[in-house]
Amino acid sequence: MITVVPVTTKAQLKKFVDFQPKLYKGNKFYVPPIRADEIAVFTPKKSVHLGEEAKAQCFLVYQDKKIVGRVAGIIQHNYNKKFNQKRARISRLDFIDNYEVAKATLDAVEKWAKDEGMDSIHGPLGFNDLEREGLLVDGFDKISTFETQYSYPYYYPLMEKCGYKKDVDWIEYQLKIPKTETDARAYKLADMVAKRLNIHEVQPKSTKALVDKYYQQIFDLLDEAYNDLYATVPLTQKVRDGLLGQFKLLIDKDFISVVVDKDDNVVGVGIAFPAIATGMQKNKGKLFPFGFIPVLKNLHNPEVVDLALIGVKKEYRDKGVTAIIFRNMTRRLMDRGVKMAETNCQLEGNFHIQSILSKDYEYTLARRRRCYVKNL
Repeated sequence: MITVVPVTTKAQLKKFVDFQPKLYKGNKFYVPPIRADEIAVFTPKKSVHLGEEAKAQCFLVYQDKKIVGRVAGIIQHNYNKKFNQKRARISRLDFIDNYEVAKATLDAVEKWAKDEGMDSIHGPLGFNDLEREGLLVDGFDKISTFETQYSYPYYYPLMEKCGYKKDVDWIEYQLKIPKTETDARAYKLADMVAKRLNIHEVQPKSTKALVDKYYQQIFDLLDEAYNDLYATVPLTQKVRDGLLGQFKLLIDKDFISVVVDKDDNVVGVGIAFPAIATGMQKNKGKLFPFGFIPVLKNLHNPEVVDLALIGVKKEYRDKGVTAIIFRNMTRRLMDRGVKMAETNCQLEGNFHIQSILSKDYEYTLARRRRCYVKNL
């Protein structure tokens, strides 16, 4: 017998968060999120999202008194206002390889969404575009990055069997970082473009100095640059502060390119993080008391980085700024001995980024993720 239980207590929330690593125990491609962060994001007094920005409800699915599935429903108020929709989001979706269990899991979040007045639902998505998003549909034989989510190959066929259709796909690449500059002319051209546009890359004395001075401008830029992308919402100040605290350990000035104009206004930014996937696998998503040690090993002279994001102000697009950022970062990645970079999720129609990658890097398509939609 299958039963669905809404999560209403702290003990249930811990079971909700702990179900995923139990389901993926022994899977060498799965990378757990930070357990404490997952608990906090659904705890009203700690969450930077719940309240005026969004509401959420988590569910546990049982079969014969054993947890076999989980799902969270999210109503992102700012998204619905922005796009004039009544749409809920599916998040933290996990279940065993069983159609009846998958259907019960999705039925639960669909009913909740309808009761809340929604007329459609899509996902997997988080509270915003910087959370984990998309269901893996290709690339099951590669370790996930810390910023993205692995899922078993049976997930998407069962989701489609439950009536969900493709809305968009994201793709991820693995880039080989060259050992030396492969085309000196390209770097000279980038310098000429920077001179013509009267822009330059910031050269900070320290990571802290860079973050303290520019982090608000960077978030403003990201809101503008990502405004037209799928399912994006503006980042509130609470969310900005929360993200900064969450990723502060990973920020390294050598892996950030901040480009400013003559008045010191940020016009472009690229951010990469040392890849901590293997460290998170070893600590099983728990940083304390000693789980930070394998992560620190990943941070020291990393051979792999995760290209987290890149953004350019609208008036500077298609003028070579993106290429400048990539080349500046590549120089420093080479100097630090980085061998490979993993891109974050790119919409499959983002041909601008794809053209840069095809010109400047040896790359392979690593993964494909999908956002599904269903009318209620």
